[in-house]
Amino acid sequence: MQNKKIIVCSRNKAKNDAVNAVVREYFNNFEIKSLETNSGVSETPVGDDEGIKGCLNRIDDAINQDQYGDLYIAMEGILTKSEYGTFLCGWTVIYDVASKEYLYGCSAKVKLPDEIIANINKSQRLSDVVAKFVGNTDDEVSKIGTNGLLTNGSYTRTDEFIDSIVCAISSKFKKLNF
Repeated sequence: MQNKKIIVCSRNKAKNDAVNAVVREYFNNFEIKSLETNSGVSETPVGDDEGIKGCLNRIDDAINQDQYGDLYIAMEGILTKSEYGTFLCGWTVIYDVASKEYLYGCSAKVKLPDEIIANINKSQRLSDVVAKFVGNTDDEVSKIGTNGLLTNGSYTRTDEFIDSIVCAISSKFKKLNF
């Protein structure tokens, strides 16, 4: 079986851990390369469209840096708003070079307390606002992410991106031991 070169469009630890956890379920032979990419959207994107656009921008940036990937995987954590509140979730877009196809997946959503929403703006990282609100350190934020802070570690940022990657990749590829 051919070795898949997978380009992760971020050097973020949670995103890379999620990619590593998922791709081993789908491919026997693969190598992963992480690139720092620009999303071209807000620090904390609002809405599905801005999150997906950020992923697509990251893929374009990654291809400009290295056009020899087989799969490009980009992820964005976003806020979504409804009449019931504001929620945090993650989007993944995977570009499959062989088929020239984009695969999309979204994670579960975690509701944000209204007090946090009142203190955020587009230039801030949501995790910084949440960490200050709940009294956590930067080290704790980097390990479990905003989701982990809000769920007391039950649903971490890595979990969020594992979910969204699985939802994207499973629409085209089958698990090895299905």
